[in-house]
Amino acid sequence: MSSSLQVLNRKAARIPQRASAAAIRALRRAGVYEQAEGFINTVRPPMWPGMRLTPKRLLNYQLVQYQRSRGHTKLFGRPLVLTLEATNVCNLKCPACFTGVGEVTRVRGIMPMERYRSLIDELGDYALLLEFYNWGEPLLNKNIYEMVGLASGRGISTIISTNFSVTFDQERAEKLVNSGLAILGAGIDGASQETYEQYRVGGDFEKTLKNMRLMVAAKKALGSESPIVCWSFHAFEHNKHEIDKAKSMADDIGVEFSATKGWVEGDEWDDEGKVEFPVMVSPERCRYLWTQAVVNNDGLASPCANSFFEEEDFGAVDEGGFMEVWNNRYYQEARKTFSQRNGSEFGKSLICNDCPYTKTWENFESHIAQGLSKKSFESGYTTNDWFNYFFQRRHDRDNPAQPDNAIDLSSVDSRPS
Repeated sequence: MSSSLQVLNRKAARIPQRASAAAIRALRRAGVYEQAEGFINTVRPPMWPGMRLTPKRLLNYQLVQYQRSRGHTKLFGRPLVLTLEATNVCNLKCPACFTGVGEVTRVRGIMPMERYRSLIDELGDYALLLEFYNWGEPLLNKNIYEMVGLASGRGISTIISTNFSVTFDQERAEKLVNSGLAILGAGIDGASQETYEQYRVGGDFEKTLKNMRLMVAAKKALGSESPIVCWSFHAFEHNKHEIDKAKSMADDIGVEFSATKGWVEGDEWDDEGKVEFPVMVSPERCRYLWTQAVVNNDGLASPCANSFFEEEDFGAVDEGGFMEVWNNRYYQEARKTFSQRNGSEFGKSLICNDCPYTKTWENFESHIAQGLSKKSFESGYTTNDWFNYFFQRRHDRDNPAQPDNAIDLSSVDSRPS
């Protein structure tokens, strides 16, 4: 899960505002901007770096947002964001990651180019953004440069989240720049090897710095402003003292920097407000069920990027194409959980039914039904609760994987005493 990249993603999306600043100021003066903002966001898509807005994308965006706002269960619009997992193989053992702790629910492998091309052909003309990561290290897929190039060439904004502790050289850096990649986030949670390796178990801190310098040099050599390179720092109790030093190092290298609060198993750690979670659990219909598709390297579609186990999947895209899966019984019943909390037994059996996002929406509707304002609503959940809902499911399985003995979970599971 790339929490810090979501911050950069939002930052990049705000760069070009299609509604004029003057119009926004006028709406604010009239005291109606908040009411108008929802409509503006429905008709105006975010302009991510590298994205080419076409009439087809614009109309699809408006259709998707309309259907989401109405809670439709059968969708005619295509997903706006694609998470197409390049691989579920990783070279590190991060203790708050299913892959890192050794869980295995599907065959380790890479997404075949044939499957990838098929998905791009079906969905590429409508998609705004494509993420190449989920439960593995995307740069371990030798086809990643071609994959990015195919998407970028169709005007889709592209983003890779990497641990960057991988074999990399100037040739690879230039291939990545030439691919048209829009955003590259490097997960580096420390400013020294000693601190960094407590979470990025098996990683080489100096190698990550070297690789970022290679990317900066490649961009300069090729005269390219892209990709945006961001040092993504997940802050925990054990590494928060190095945030400022890491930011200074990022400035020296010439890359962006983003520090956000890291998720931990159990109670969240108290940082006295110095850093925040990248996103909050807000009262809205789940973006994954209406706007974002997640397809694993094996061609099985997951309900969201937090779902890991194969038994939670919603369908296989190879059998009839993605849109057949997008509107199958699993997806439609999952969407119904936002309007029919006492729905079918099948719907209640889905992972979405008890998700904090679904429960937040239920509580929000009850709040509004009582005549209370949207502003006065408090979710009661944080994204750490969201993380735990998914991550702790592994303990309920018959043979849950246990972290390697070399991983000191206490360093990332620091709870207030």
